[in-house]
Amino acid sequence: MNIYIIRHAEPDYARDSLTEKGWREAKLLAPRLAKIPNAHYYVSPLGRAQDTASLTLKTVGAEAETLPWLREF
Repeated sequence: MNIYIIRHAEPDYARDSLTEKGWREAKLLAPRLAKIPNAHYYVSPLGRAQDTASLTLKTVGAEAETLPWLREF
């Protein structure tokens, strides 16, 4: 079993989303993560993490389980 921990792309903290560069980073990440067979996805409830994961999830046609304990503290 391999576990991959991905930090969110470049954030826009004020909006809890991604910057323009962050969206580009997430777009580049998606095809790389799509190559992992039988993957399960877990994501923080924070907007910037959800946004980063969204492009990978769309690419692979999957959903992620949101886990509150993944939120930074």
